[in-house]
Amino acid sequence: MTQSGDQPEQVHESPAVTLPAAALTAAFASLPVGMAVIGDDGRIVVMNEALEAICGVERGVPRPTRAGELAAFVDIRDADGAPLPKGQSPIEIAGDGGTLLETPMIVRVAGSAQARSMLCAVTPIGDGDSWGAALMTVRERLAVTDDRSALENSRAALRVLVADRERVQADERRRIARDLHDDLQQSLSALNMRLGMAEDALAHDPDEARRWLAESQRNVIEAAAATRRIIEDLRPQGLYHRPLVGALRDLVDAFIARTGVDCEFFAAPDVMLEPPEEVADCIYRIAQESLTNVAKHAEATLVHMRLERSATGAIQLTVVDNGNGLDVPTARLREGSYGLLGMSERARALNGEMRVTGSPGNGTTVEVAIPLVGAVGDLF
Repeated sequence: MTQSGDQPEQVHESPAVTLPAAALTAAFASLPVGMAVIGDDGRIVVMNEALEAICGVERGVPRPTRAGELAAFVDIRDADGAPLPKGQSPIEIAGDGGTLLETPMIVRVAGSAQARSMLCAVTPIGDGDSWGAALMTVRERLAVTDDRSALENSRAALRVLVADRERVQADERRRIARDLHDDLQQSLSALNMRLGMAEDALAHDPDEARRWLAESQRNVIEAAAATRRIIEDLRPQGLYHRPLVGALRDLVDAFIARTGVDCEFFAAPDVMLEPPEEVADCIYRIAQESLTNVAKHAEATLVHMRLERSATGAIQLTVVDNGNGLDVPTARLREGSYGLLGMSERARALNGEMRVTGSPGNGTTVEVAIPLVGAVGDLF
């Protein structure tokens, strides 16, 4: 533990964890407590508006992107107003993945004479002896609020999100290992065997050697195809700067080819003008997740996807299937921090709304609307 006057705890280094910033932004937005998540590479993953106000980050001013840049905005001292020893600032402790129990400190916006008595804390987030990020919180020392339980719930939810992300990454590594073994390794083993047979036949039966070489060539083609498929799976999924309508058409075509389920796509003429990149990416990813859910769970024979403008001018995506229907509360509980919850968090992070309706036997409808004004950028 690191407390005021002690040196920060030494921790083991580990690769930076990519946190779901959209989920954290939505979770922290309404809290009056200043909160920031700082990755083990020093990057500020999320900084809520309450902490921006405490640090004097004004609208229109470039937001700090790294922990070290916060020192230019805010001066943090001990409870008596004396400068903190090197390494004892909550900002430095968070950047080092240390721990700081809630400690009284004096906080002053850089260049301002006004000082505020605050309580600062740092909680590392990780697995065992390694850490992937640190949660820094700053709140009024004298304020009497009921936010402690909400803060603890947010910390617990954050730990669950990190644990789920690590589980997903482990599952993906196992899947890639299976693909390498089942496809690429078997093709290369067969290639090696047939080349050996061709070499043995070359001296006494050239025709047989040519047959083995032809078989080997087919193995090379199979190995190349397997390699391309694995590389495609490893690429991050997204728009790749493609127009949204075209990307959604490609997504629908790939869904039909993969599942055999008929999927009709309609794009209204008024959405042909490309929306902001973060809005387009959000719509695309929710469409992608919706079709994935249909393929996995719905047993549908027909899907309708529509992209249009709502009455309020928002860009709206609707995905309707005729499958076995979704018990929405049960699905949310089963899927934990991802699936439906992840889709909803993406929409909320851009000031949008998502609604999922359905019942067993009556299909499922996913509706998401993202405003084109006031959307939040730089989420990932």
